[in-house]
Amino acid sequence: MARGDRLATDRRLASYGPAYLHYGIDLGDGTVAHARPHRFDRLWAGGGVVRTTLAEFAKGEAVRVVHEPAALFSSEEVAQRAEEHVGREGYSPMTDNCEHFTTWCATGNCHSRQIDIIAARVGRMAGKASAAIGSRSVRGGMRHVAVRTATGTTARIGLKAFMPAVLVAEGVAMAVEWKAHRAGHDEVASKRAGDAAGLATSAATFAATGALAGPVGAVVGAVTGAAVWAGGSLVSKTATWAGGRVVSGVTSLAVRRRTLA
Repeated sequence: MARGDRLATDRRLASYGPAYLHYGIDLGDGTVAHARPHRFDRLWAGGGVVRTTLAEFAKGEAVRVVHEPAALFSSEEVAQRAEEHVGREGYSPMTDNCEHFTTWCATGNCHSRQIDIIAARVGRMAGKASAAIGSRSVRGGMRHVAVRTATGTTARIGLKAFMPAVLVAEGVAMAVEWKAHRAGHDEVASKRAGDAAGLATSAATFAATGALAGPVGAVVGAVTGAAVWAGGSLVSKTATWAGGRVVSGVTSLAVRRRTLA
């Protein structure tokens, strides 16, 4: 590790809560500049950029250097940008967190891959539901959804089975993508891993539902689950892109205001 490097270490929201990556900038003298809340049990109660020892930053966890997205400034410039903001007040888990700050120091752009994963997957959940319900025939007083499969057949799925399946598949996809990101995989690889897990889960969930009607029902269910995943993925791209633009715009505005202050 050297001055100007971007560092990442594992953290948890609580003792047994979900793990995430905490980011900072190596200042080259055994200290790290990083954004954090004043109290980790009150993430929305404010925070700022602090300079602490590497040991305090790591809190006993392994620390690694990250390189994505590619830095647009030299290592010295990255470190200087971080130093200039030490003591700055302002923190938001969604729009102005440690990853936003670290990425801004290296690229000039406010970006958090972790927030992007959450926003994109939630957007895809809504996109899949809209794609299946809005573009397919809905019958039985909103109790069934007709889905056109890749084989050209139409399968009617009860909404009570459809909605949980969509949520479970997208939830698994988000968890796998999140884990891949934490493991150091780049954006493309982590997203591909999440999509593969989501497709498999969607097919398996619908197959389990169809299995109640026998082996043929299980096969039709699996094909239907894959169709729901693939169709929703295509339609939800616009929603995901739009959601990402909104998050990015709000983030940039928040940090510009912090910088001017």
